[in-house]
Amino acid sequence: MSENLLIKDFKTLKVWQKANAFEQEIGILAKGFPAHEQYRLTDQLVRASRSIGANIAEGNTQLFIRRELFHANAALGSAGEVRNHLLTAHQSGYINKEQYDALDKKLIEIIKMLYGYIKRLKLELGNDSDYSHSKILD
Repeated sequence: MSENLLIKDFKTLKVWQKANAFEQEIGILAKGFPAHEQYRLTDQLVRASRSIGANIAEGNTQLFIRRELFHANAALGSAGEVRNHLLTAHQSGYINKEQYDALDKKLIEIIKMLYGYIKRLKLELGNDSDYSHSKILD
């Protein structure tokens, strides 16, 4: 029975790969923020950037498309939160305009990919029952 088990691997999703790379970049960037921001902006920015990939991974590992959609939408919300925190970092002078523009461009790409991912999941939901597109057992 276990040899027929199909396990989805979130690491194969291009949107997760982009989110993961972005998270790593934010982690490095945030180390340069002032110490007084450690438990304010820095912590919020790092947590929100981690939440994008974590929600994609959690949703993709679910058995039900509706749960996957829920987590993809949560990832989208986290991406919006990161955009806000990046703007605050720029306005506070912690990152320059070029850094801000480059990071915002990458984040917009991730958001667009999440829109596509959500659209695909909604189509699958319409073509299937409440179960995921992956058949768990033969």
